[in-house]
Amino acid sequence: MVMGKSDVKRIQTTLEVVTDNLDDLVNELLPGNDNAKELVNHLYEVISDVCSVLENEIEIKDKG
Repeated sequence: MVMGKSDVKRIQTTLEVVTDNLDDLVNELLPGNDNAKELVNHLYEVISDVCSVLENEIEIKDKG
């Protein structure tokens, strides 16, 4: 499967929406739970890091 930068952005946006929903759930079901909030924040960081790596890989392949 060939992916472009727009595919990575679409994936990142989708994952961030899912994480936003998870964040809302955590706030509703576990208010004040710092561990749960930290986990959600870490998930945002992982999504960002993975998508950055994907974008860099695409750039490298495009430059060939």
